[in-house]
Amino acid sequence: MLDDPQSRIEPPRENTSPTEIALGVTFLLLILPTISISIGELSDVADSLEYGGEVSDMRNSLIYSVTTVSILLVLGLYYLGAIKSRRSELASGWSLVFLSLLNVLCRLQDFREEIRMNQLSGWELSGLEYLVWPSTHERIELVFLGAVIGLLIMKK
Repeated sequence: MLDDPQSRIEPPRENTSPTEIALGVTFLLLILPTISISIGELSDVADSLEYGGEVSDMRNSLIYSVTTVSILLVLGLYYLGAIKSRRSELASGWSLVFLSLLNVLCRLQDFREEIRMNQLSGWELSGLEYLVWPSTHERIELVFLGAVIGLLIMKK
């Protein structure tokens, strides 16, 4: 007999502890300042369009902000117990992984542009030397952390 994945009963998730509730609420509350900072950054990028900025900068800024807000939202909902079914865990996890991968691609584009601008200024940096800078590798590490969070939510 074929097993219908939708007919399987999900095991009930354990009751949410006060610590998990506090964590979930904290993650959700952090969304507000994150959005505020993101809007300020997006506004600055929009202003730069007037002085030679590129639309891709605006797109990248939006992707970076959406990734961060999504991570906070998924973690908040997860710890509050709102993400209960296997299907919602997979959807949440894959969303974070996809956004993180998109974020990495945008970051690599930004890094390429920064290296090019530095070379025009006379700095002869290789890509590896550029990755050693904390301001560069920390951004990549944070993006991979988002993907790891997505994978952990799916595994749970």
